[in-house]
Amino acid sequence: MNINKMICIMIAFLLLLLILSIKNTIKIVSKLCINSILGSCFLLIINTILSNNGLLIGLNFFTIIFTGILGIPGVICLYILKIIL
Repeated sequence: MNINKMICIMIAFLLLLLILSIKNTIKIVSKLCINSILGSCFLLIINTILSNNGLLIGLNFFTIIFTGILGIPGVICLYILKIIL
């Protein structure tokens, strides 16, 4: 087998791996963004409902990332932490 053919096969294989990893990364980032948006909306709705009880959780970078990673259970976890602390 010619060395040029082997190099071309290795480059094609590496490009295929790169494309697949980019596709998975895009899928993970899009899921994180969707969960962040849904969690933030849910957090705002619950803040509106529970504003009379003093259970307000501010929207900042950390709460948005926390709800983005965990989703709706993350919002529930934030309120449980607010009640405990």
